[in-house]
Amino acid sequence: MHKAALKGDWEAAEILLVDDPTLGKSRITEGGETAFHIAALEGHAYFVANLLEWLGDQSAQILEIKNQKGNTSLTFAAVAGHVDIADLMVQKNQKLPTIRGEGSVTPLYMAAFSGHRDMVDYLFELSGFEMWDVNDQIELLTTSIANGLYDLAMRILQQNNMLASVQDRDHETPLRVLARDPSHFCGTSDTMQLGLSWRTIARALAPVLPRNMRLPIQLLPPADDDESCDAYTLFAYLWDLTASRHQQNDIETGQANAIEAFGNANANLLFTAAESANDEFLVELIRCYPDFLYKINESKHSIFHIAVLHRHVQCFNLIYEVHGVRDLILSYIDTDGNNILHLAGRLAPQNQLNQIPGAALQMQREVMWFKEVEKLVKPSDRNRKNDQGQTPYDVFNSEHQGLMKDGEKMMKQMAKACMLVSMLIATVVFTTAFTVPGGYNNTGSPSLQNNSFFLVFPMSEAVATLSSLTSMLMFLSIMTSRYAEDDFLDSLPFWMVIGVAALLVSIAAMIVAFCYCLIFYQHGLASVALILFFFAIVPVMFVALKYPLLVTILRCTYDCRSLFLSNNRLLS
Repeated sequence: MHKAALKGDWEAAEILLVDDPTLGKSRITEGGETAFHIAALEGHAYFVANLLEWLGDQSAQILEIKNQKGNTSLTFAAVAGHVDIADLMVQKNQKLPTIRGEGSVTPLYMAAFSGHRDMVDYLFELSGFEMWDVNDQIELLTTSIANGLYDLAMRILQQNNMLASVQDRDHETPLRVLARDPSHFCGTSDTMQLGLSWRTIARALAPVLPRNMRLPIQLLPPADDDESCDAYTLFAYLWDLTASRHQQNDIETGQANAIEAFGNANANLLFTAAESANDEFLVELIRCYPDFLYKINESKHSIFHIAVLHRHVQCFNLIYEVHGVRDLILSYIDTDGNNILHLAGRLAPQNQLNQIPGAALQMQREVMWFKEVEKLVKPSDRNRKNDQGQTPYDVFNSEHQGLMKDGEKMMKQMAKACMLVSMLIATVVFTTAFTVPGGYNNTGSPSLQNNSFFLVFPMSEAVATLSSLTSMLMFLSIMTSRYAEDDFLDSLPFWMVIGVAALLVSIAAMIVAFCYCLIFYQHGLASVALILFFFAIVPVMFVALKYPLLVTILRCTYDCRSLFLSNNRLLS
C-alpha cells in the first residue's frame, strides 16, 4: 500500500483494499503515516479522491489520524503546497484546518513556513485565525514576512494591527524580520516579478511630473480585495502602526523626550538592516526618521561603521549623501578605541571575500576599501591609535598578512605559468621568422613575395614575437615585484592584464602564421581544413581558458572604480 500511495497507483491500491479494507485507515510507515499522508505529500490528487470515495463516511474520521509527530494528512498537503488535495480533504472534514500538529502549529502555519502562497490563501479563512492567541498570531506574521508572503502579512495586520510591535518567540518584531533579508526589497512579490513595483514607478516619474501630480512614495495599504503587496508597502504600513502605537503610549504615560525614546526603541532595526546589507530598508527608515543617522549600537558603531566592518558597499555609499554630518559620524570612536579607518583595516568577513575570485583580487578589494575610507576621514584620524596602541595602518598590515602572502603566491604562480608559454611562443616564432613559405630565389628574396597574401606571414610573425616579448616583460615584472599593499591596487593587476592580453595576441598571431604556412604547403582544401582543426584546437582552448581570467581582472580592477558613488536615494 505504501508503494501504491507513493506512485499514486489507485488500481493497485484498490486491489489491496479489497483484500484488506483496514489498509485505508492503517499506519503504513515507521513514522505512523497513513496512505492519505503519503499521497498528499506526493501530490496524487486522483489517488486521494478515489480513496476518499472508497472509504465513504468514515473518511472524515480517518483524515484526523495523526502520525507519530502529531501531523494530519492536511498538514502534509500544506507543506507540499497541493491545494487541490487540501480542498478534497476539507470538503470531507472541515475541522482539519484547525487541528494542530507538531509544536502545536496549524496547517496554515506550515503552508506559510513553506512559502506556498496559494495554499495560504486557501487556508487562511478556514483556520479560525481570529481565535488564535497573540503568540500564535505573531509567529504566523513573522513567518509570512520571512517567506515573502506580504499579502498574508497585510491580512493579519488588518485583523490585528497590535501585532506590528509584538515580538515573537525569537524576540523578533515584524519590522526587524523585514530588515534582516535584503531580498525582500529586490522584487520578491508577484507584482515586482512581473515588472517594476508601483513604488519604483513613483520614484522614476517624480522628476518629470509636476509636484501636484507626483505619486506618494509611502503608499497606503492595499484594499481587502487587492491581492498584491510589496515589501515597501508593508514597511510603510508597519512603520505607521509602530509610530502610532508609540505615540499613543507616550500620551498615556506622559513620557518626556518621547521622540528620543521612540528612536532608541527602534534603533535595533537600523543596525539589523546595516548588518544584513539591506540598504533599501535603511533608506526607507532614514527617510521616515532622519535622526537614525546619528544612532550607535552597543559597540558605538554607526550604520557606516557597520557597513565598513562587513564590507557592505551599498550601505556605505549612503555616507556620500549626508555631507553636513559626514565628518561628525566618521569621527565616532568605538568601545575599543577604533575609528572607522581602523575598522576598514580589519580583514573582511569570509563570505565577502568569497565573492571575489583569488587571493590577489581579494587583497586588491581590501586595499580599495581602506583607501576609500582613508580619503573621507580627517588627517589626524589616519594615525590615531586605538586601545591596543595600533594605528589603522598597523591594523591593516597585521590583519592582512596571510591574505597578502596568498595573493603573492597566486600572482607568482600565474605569472610563472604564463611566462613559460610566452617564452615557448617567442622561441618558435623567432626561429620560423627566417624560414618563409616557398623558400628564397637566386637573388635571396622570398619566392612568394609577389603573392598578395605574402605579407600576412611576416606581419603575423612580427606581432607574435613582439607581443610574446611584451608578455614576458610583464610577467617578469610580476615575479620581481615587492608586493606591497599598494601594488595589489594598481600595478600588479595592470601588469597581469597587459601580460595576459599580449599572450592571447601572440597565440592568435602564431595561429595565423601557422595556418598561412599550411595553405601554401598543403594541397586540397579538405585536408587543409582538417589539419587546421586538429592543430589549432590546443591554442584555441588555451585562449578560451585564459579569457575569463582577463575579464575577471579587468572587472575587479577597473569596473570596481565606480563602487563608491552616491546614488542620491536619501533625498530623492
